Amino acid sequence: RGASRGIDLARMTRDDREFSIVIFGATGDAGRAVCRYLATKQGARPVKWAVAGRSKAKLETLVSSLGGSSAPSVLLADACDASSLLRIAERATLVFSAVGPYSRLGEPMVKACLVARTHWADITGEVFWVGEMEAKHGEAAAAAGVTLTSLCGYDSVPCELSLHVARKALKLGARHSELLDAEAVTQLNVPEGGGAPAGTLLTVLTALGSNALGLAKGYAAFARSNDESAALWPVLRSMLGSLSLGWSPQAGCFTLAHFMFWCNVPVVHRSFGARGANPLRFRDREQLPMPAAWWNLWHLLPALGLYAAIGLALPLFYLAALLPPLRAAAERRLAAYSYQGDASSSFAVLTRASCGKRAVDVTFACPGDPGIYGTALLAAECSLGLVDATRRGALAPGFTTPAIALGDALVDRLRAAGCTIEAKATQP
Repeated sequence: RGASRGIDLARMTRDDREFSIVIFGATGDAGRAVCRYLATKQGARPVKWAVAGRSKAKLETLVSSLGGSSAPSVLLADACDASSLLRIAERATLVFSAVGPYSRLGEPMVKACLVARTHWADITGEVFWVGEMEAKHGEAAAAAGVTLTSLCGYDSVPCELSLHVARKALKLGARHSELLDAEAVTQLNVPEGGGAPAGTLLTVLTALGSNALGLAKGYAAFARSNDESAALWPVLRSMLGSLSLGWSPQAGCFTLAHFMFWCNVPVVHRSFGARGANPLRFRDREQLPMPAAWWNLWHLLPALGLYAAIGLALPLFYLAALLPPLRAAAERRLAAYSYQGDASSSFAVLTRASCGKRAVDVTFACPGDPGIYGTALLAAECSLGLVDATRRGALAPGFTTPAIALGDALVDRLRAAGCTIEAKATQP
C-alpha cells in the first residue's frame, strides 16, 4: 500500500521519516495532555512531531493552544479508515496512540504500523488486548523489525520500573532459585478530589460487556508471552495476594488491592520473566484512605460511606455494560464527559522487595494526577526514549513493555523529567 505514494518502505530508514512522533488521538483527554508535555517539556534537541485525528478544526485549536517553540504539524486520520492510518504511519518513526478503547479501535493502527514498518506506543491497560495482538501479529512485527510498546502510562510504568530497579539493586542474575517477594503500595495525593479520564471509563465499560472467554484467552496469552508452557499459577497467586486488606510496614498504612492490580500484576510478571528472573510473588496494593483519627467512629463514618457508595455503583456499572440500551446511554454520557487532570496532584509507589536475607525499598514518585498529567509525562518520555533507542539501533522488534524495551535509559529519562526513583537497602 505504501508503494502507492512512491515510498519504498523496505529501503527507507526510520531516520528518513518526516516526523519522529505522531500523536494519534491528540484531541482526547490523554492525547491533549501528551501534546502539552511535548510542546513545553522537551529538552535542547526537540523532535519533529505531529498531531493526528479526525477533526481538522479541533486539531488546529489544540495546536494554537500549545506553548513551546516547536509547533506540531496537523494530520488527518480516522481509526475506521485504513488508508488514512497508513498515510500517517508512513511519515513517522513512531506512532503514539491515545485512541481507545484499544480493544475496539486499536488494531487498525497496529496493522498500519506493521505495513509501514513504524514503531508503536500506547497507554492501554487492556492486557488482554495486548495478548491478543501479540498472538495475531507478533511474528509479523518481528519480521518487519517493528517494536510495539504497550502500557506506557500509569498502567504500568511505575510498578514495572520499580521491580526493574529492585532487581538490579538486589543484584539478581539471569537465574536465581530464591523467591523474590515484592509488594507495591500506591499513595495518591489528590488535593482537588481527582477524577477518571473518559477513555478509562469507556474502556472498563467495553471490557465488562465483552466476551469473557475472549478476555481470558488474551489475558493468558499476555501472561505466557515468555513461555507458552509456563504455568499461570504464579500470576494468579500474585493477584489473589493483592486482594486482602492488610498493613504495609514500608508505607505505614492500611492497604487494599490497587484498582489496577489486574493489569499491573501480569505486566510485572511478564517483565520479570523476560529477564529470566524467577520465581516471583508480587502484590499490587494502594493506601486505604482513612481519616487521621480512624479509631474514632465519627471520623470513620465518611470513609465507610464512600466505600459503600463505590460498592453499590460497581454492580450498576456492570449492568449498564451488559444491557444494550443502558450501555448506549452510558456511552453517550461519557462522550460528553471530560476530565482535564490536576497538575497539583502527585502519586508515589513504594515497593519493598526481598530475596532471601536481602531486601530493598524502591520509591517511585511522579508529579501530576495518575490518569492525565502523570500518564502524559510517563507516555511522552517513553515515546521520546523509544525514538532515541531507534536512532541508536537499540530496540528489539516485537511486542514489549517499557521496562523491557528501555530499562535504565527510561529510569534516567524519568529522573530528568522530575520523577523520584531511588532504591535503598532495608531489613527483609
